[in-house]
Amino acid sequence: MTFSQNLLKDLVNTIAPITKNEFKHLVSIFSEKPLPKGSKPIIFGESSNLVLFVTKGLLREYTINNNEEHTLWITGVGEAILDPGSFMVGEPSKIEVEALVNSHILYTTRQQLETILVEIPSINAVTHVLYQKNLQDFREHMLLLKIWPTQKREEILFEKKPHLFRKEVKLKHIASLLNVHPNSLSRIRNQRI
Repeated sequence: MTFSQNLLKDLVNTIAPITKNEFKHLVSIFSEKPLPKGSKPIIFGESSNLVLFVTKGLLREYTINNNEEHTLWITGVGEAILDPGSFMVGEPSKIEVEALVNSHILYTTRQQLETILVEIPSINAVTHVLYQKNLQDFREHMLLLKIWPTQKREEILFEKKPHLFRKEVKLKHIASLLNVHPNSLSRIRNQRI
Protein backbone atom coordinates (compact mmCIF):
# COMPACT_ATOMS: atom_id res chain seq x y z
CA MET A 1 0.00 0.00 0.00
CA THR A 2 1.31 3.45 -0.90
CA PHE A 3 1.80 6.35 1.53
CA SER A 4 -1.22 8.09 -0.03
CA GLN A 5 -3.42 5.04 0.41
CA ASN A 6 -2.34 4.76 4.05
CA LEU A 7 -3.38 8.39 4.63
CA LEU A 8 -6.79 7.63 3.13
CA LYS A 9 -7.11 4.48 5.24
CA ASP A 10 -6.26 6.39 8.43
CA LEU A 11 -8.87 9.03 7.61
CA VAL A 12 -11.59 6.48 6.81
CA ASN A 13 -10.89 4.41 9.92
CA THR A 14 -11.18 7.43 12.22
CA ILE A 15 -14.74 7.91 10.96
CA ALA A 16 -16.09 4.42 10.24
CA PRO A 17 -13.81 1.38 10.45
CA ILE A 18 -14.08 -0.80 7.37
CA THR A 19 -12.72 -4.25 6.55
CA LYS A 20 -9.55 -4.84 4.57
CA ASN A 21 -11.58 -6.04 1.58
CA GLU A 22 -13.85 -2.99 1.73
CA PHE A 23 -10.84 -0.69 1.86
CA LYS A 24 -9.23 -2.56 -1.03
CA HIS A 25 -12.41 -1.99 -3.02
CA LEU A 26 -12.56 1.68 -1.97
CA VAL A 27 -8.94 2.39 -2.89
CA SER A 28 -9.46 0.74 -6.29
CA ILE A 29 -11.62 3.70 -7.41
CA PHE A 30 -8.84 6.21 -6.65
CA SER A 31 -5.96 7.12 -8.91
CA GLU A 32 -2.77 8.82 -7.76
CA LYS A 33 -1.33 11.84 -9.45
CA PRO A 34 1.47 14.32 -8.81
CA LEU A 35 0.46 17.95 -9.23
CA PRO A 36 3.35 20.22 -10.19
CA LYS A 37 3.30 23.70 -8.68
CA GLY A 38 0.83 25.86 -10.60
CA SER A 39 -1.23 23.01 -12.05
CA LYS A 40 -5.02 23.31 -11.82
CA PRO A 41 -7.06 20.11 -11.45
CA ILE A 42 -10.35 22.05 -11.19
CA ILE A 43 -10.93 25.05 -13.46
CA PHE A 44 -13.35 27.91 -12.75
CA GLY A 45 -16.29 27.76 -15.17
CA GLU A 46 -15.74 24.15 -16.26
CA SER A 47 -17.77 21.22 -14.95
CA SER A 48 -15.86 18.95 -12.53
CA ASN A 49 -16.94 15.60 -11.15
CA LEU A 50 -13.70 15.08 -9.21
CA VAL A 51 -13.04 14.48 -5.53
CA LEU A 52 -9.43 15.32 -4.65
CA PHE A 53 -7.68 14.01 -1.54
CA VAL A 54 -4.43 15.84 -0.80
CA THR A 55 -1.59 13.53 0.22
CA LYS A 56 1.31 15.97 -0.19
CA GLY A 57 1.61 19.72 -0.57
CA LEU A 58 -0.87 22.58 -0.53
CA LEU A 59 -3.75 23.38 -2.87
CA ARG A 60 -5.45 26.76 -2.99
CA GLU A 61 -9.17 26.95 -3.63
CA TYR A 62 -10.29 30.29 -4.98
CA THR A 63 -13.06 31.95 -6.91
CA ILE A 64 -12.89 34.67 -9.52
CA ASN A 65 -15.07 37.76 -9.23
CA ASN A 66 -14.67 40.82 -11.50
CA ASN A 67 -11.43 39.29 -12.81
CA GLU A 68 -9.99 39.19 -9.27
CA GLU A 69 -9.00 36.02 -7.44
CA HIS A 70 -10.44 35.54 -3.95
CA THR A 71 -8.89 32.76 -1.87
CA LEU A 72 -11.53 30.61 -0.20
CA TRP A 73 -9.30 28.03 1.44
CA ILE A 74 -5.86 26.48 1.37
CA THR A 75 -6.09 22.72 1.65
CA GLY A 76 -3.34 20.62 3.19
CA VAL A 77 -2.46 16.96 3.62
CA GLY A 78 -5.35 14.74 4.64
CA GLU A 79 -8.06 17.11 3.41
CA ALA A 80 -10.49 16.67 0.51
CA ILE A 81 -11.66 19.10 -2.16
CA LEU A 82 -14.68 19.17 -4.43
CA ASP A 83 -16.97 21.83 -5.82
CA PRO A 84 -20.40 20.67 -4.55
CA GLY A 85 -22.53 22.29 -7.29
CA SER A 86 -20.33 21.08 -10.10
CA PHE A 87 -19.84 17.68 -8.48
CA MET A 88 -23.51 17.02 -7.73
CA VAL A 89 -25.36 18.50 -10.70
CA GLY A 90 -22.68 19.20 -13.29
CA GLU A 91 -22.97 22.98 -13.29
CA PRO A 92 -19.87 25.04 -14.13
CA SER A 93 -17.40 25.10 -11.27
CA LYS A 94 -17.51 28.15 -9.01
CA ILE A 95 -13.98 27.47 -7.77
CA GLU A 96 -10.55 26.94 -9.23
CA VAL A 97 -7.94 24.77 -7.52
CA GLU A 98 -4.21 25.42 -7.90
CA ALA A 99 -1.20 23.57 -6.48
CA LEU A 100 0.83 26.14 -4.51
CA VAL A 101 3.77 23.75 -4.28
CA ASN A 102 4.62 20.43 -5.91
CA SER A 103 1.82 18.30 -4.53
CA HIS A 104 0.28 14.85 -4.79
CA ILE A 105 -3.35 13.75 -4.76
CA LEU A 106 -5.61 10.75 -4.83
CA TYR A 107 -8.66 11.45 -6.96
CA THR A 108 -11.86 9.80 -8.08
CA THR A 109 -15.04 10.73 -9.91
CA ARG A 110 -18.62 11.12 -8.72
CA GLN A 111 -19.69 8.06 -10.71
CA GLN A 112 -17.04 5.84 -9.12
CA LEU A 113 -17.83 7.17 -5.65
CA GLU A 114 -21.56 6.60 -6.10
CA THR A 115 -20.89 2.95 -7.00
CA ILE A 116 -18.88 2.48 -3.80
CA LEU A 117 -21.59 4.17 -1.70
CA VAL A 118 -24.05 1.53 -2.86
CA GLU A 119 -21.63 -1.36 -2.40
CA ILE A 120 -20.11 -0.32 0.97
CA PRO A 121 -22.76 1.42 3.13
CA SER A 122 -20.25 2.47 5.83
CA ILE A 123 -18.59 4.74 3.27
CA ASN A 124 -21.81 6.79 3.34
CA ALA A 125 -20.93 7.70 6.93
CA VAL A 126 -17.44 8.73 5.83
CA THR A 127 -18.70 10.98 3.03
CA HIS A 128 -21.31 12.46 5.36
CA VAL A 129 -18.69 13.33 8.01
CA LEU A 130 -16.30 14.80 5.41
CA TYR A 131 -19.08 16.90 3.90
CA GLN A 132 -20.10 18.09 7.38
CA LYS A 133 -16.47 18.91 8.18
CA ASN A 134 -16.20 21.02 5.02
CA LEU A 135 -19.38 22.89 5.99
CA GLN A 136 -18.08 23.34 9.55
CA ASP A 137 -14.73 24.66 8.29
CA PHE A 138 -16.59 27.08 6.01
CA ARG A 139 -18.84 28.26 8.86
CA GLU A 140 -15.86 28.71 11.21
CA HIS A 141 -14.05 30.68 8.52
CA MET A 142 -17.07 32.97 8.03
CA LEU A 143 -17.14 33.55 11.81
CA LEU A 144 -13.39 34.22 11.80
CA LEU A 145 -13.88 36.99 9.24
CA LYS A 146 -16.13 38.83 11.72
CA ILE A 147 -13.39 39.03 14.37
CA TRP A 148 -11.72 42.39 14.80
CA PRO A 149 -8.89 43.46 14.73
CA THR A 150 -7.29 41.72 11.77
CA GLN A 151 -4.27 40.78 13.90
CA LYS A 152 -6.53 38.66 16.12
CA ARG A 153 -8.01 37.01 13.00
CA GLU A 154 -4.55 36.08 11.78
CA GLU A 155 -3.56 34.68 15.21
CA ILE A 156 -6.65 32.48 15.37
CA LEU A 157 -6.10 31.23 11.81
CA PHE A 158 -2.47 30.43 12.62
CA GLU A 159 -3.50 28.45 15.73
CA LYS A 160 -6.03 26.40 13.79
CA LYS A 161 -4.11 25.93 10.54
CA PRO A 162 -0.36 26.54 11.02
CA HIS A 163 0.41 24.92 7.64
CA LEU A 164 -1.12 28.00 6.00
CA PHE A 165 1.82 30.10 7.18
CA ARG A 166 4.54 28.20 5.38
CA LYS A 167 6.81 30.34 3.23
CA GLU A 168 5.30 28.79 0.07
CA VAL A 169 1.95 30.44 0.80
CA LYS A 170 2.07 33.98 -0.54
CA LEU A 171 1.08 36.89 1.66
CA LYS A 172 -1.58 37.90 -0.89
CA HIS A 173 -3.29 34.49 -0.51
CA ILE A 174 -3.38 34.73 3.29
CA ALA A 175 -4.61 38.34 3.02
CA SER A 176 -7.37 37.25 0.64
CA LEU A 177 -8.30 34.40 2.99
CA LEU A 178 -8.52 36.90 5.87
CA ASN A 179 -10.34 39.46 3.68
CA VAL A 180 -7.77 42.22 4.12
CA HIS A 181 -5.47 44.06 1.74
CA PRO A 182 -1.96 42.52 1.49
CA ASN A 183 -0.39 45.86 2.55
CA SER A 184 -2.45 45.85 5.76
CA LEU A 185 -1.44 42.30 6.59
CA SER A 186 2.20 43.13 5.88
CA ARG A 187 2.02 46.13 8.28
CA ILE A 188 0.48 43.94 10.99
CA ARG A 189 3.24 41.39 10.62
CA ASN A 190 5.95 44.09 10.65
CA GLN A 191 4.51 45.60 13.86
CA ARG A 192 4.71 42.19 15.51
CA ILE A 193 8.39 41.84 14.60
